[in-house]
Amino acid sequence: MNKRTLTSPARSGILAVLGALSLGYAALAFPPAPHHTIYGLVRNEMGEPLSSTNAFVTLQTATGVLIKTTVKPTLGPGMNYSLSVPMDAGLTADAYKPTALKPLIAFRIMVVIGSATNLPLELHGSYANLGKPAQKTRLDLTLGVDSVGDGLPDAWKRELIATLGLSGSIMDIKPGDDADGDGLSNWAEYIAGTYAFDATDTLRLDIAAFNQGNPLCDFMVIRGRTYSIEASSTLGSWSAVDFRLPLESSNAAPASYYYAGSTHIVRAEVAAPSAGGGSVRMFRLRVQ
Repeated sequence: MNKRTLTSPARSGILAVLGALSLGYAALAFPPAPHHTIYGLVRNEMGEPLSSTNAFVTLQTATGVLIKTTVKPTLGPGMNYSLSVPMDAGLTADAYKPTALKPLIAFRIMVVIGSATNLPLELHGSYANLGKPAQKTRLDLTLGVDSVGDGLPDAWKRELIATLGLSGSIMDIKPGDDADGDGLSNWAEYIAGTYAFDATDTLRLDIAAFNQGNPLCDFMVIRGRTYSIEASSTLGSWSAVDFRLPLESSNAAPASYYYAGSTHIVRAEVAAPSAGGGSVRMFRLRVQ
């Protein structure tokens, strides 16, 4: 992994937003206010969710306070880290203050792998609840070097160029383009872990058969990714549905997501809609 210093205006702006915790919320809390949770998924430069057993996500304040958590691949659906960040109202002088994150103070999020400290090249998420006690903020972190600044790491682009035998540079590989013409953008292929140079390797969900009215859906999973199935009867509104994997366990209990420990084909049985619950006719696959 490469050490990376964020210097572009866009990413400097992101860090500024991260540091600007709401003074209004903090002033109304009584110390110690409930912690704020920052969680998400750390990916390496090839788009693979980090699975190292010697990796940590740390948050460092301007005063040098460090809050650290271990990367855990199976922590939850589409997440491998979770930081519990102390909040402080600043109303009283007590022992809680030195370890709390103060309002309006800058901080950095870093990923430590072994002896190497990495600054994410991108932090992607919603900041609406950032800094509010007892709330959560999802921040997905991408490692590596992104000299173009479009969110796709240079190493991933170079591999795509070499495999396709292209004569261009990384500047020619755009996130919104579809290098192999399979209907998935380069960015979507990076996230899904599919080959952006092979039109036959794509993210898809096939209804292979039915079991007593329940559709049996086949899909390829890539190691380290998390998959969920969503259903709709209108194509306008989608909702997650539970499914079970009868081929992997004879008494598999229904689950809302599947974490892939290896690359293989999965057959998922989705329960048919209950009587009066509408007729679900369409399904789609989500990967994180």
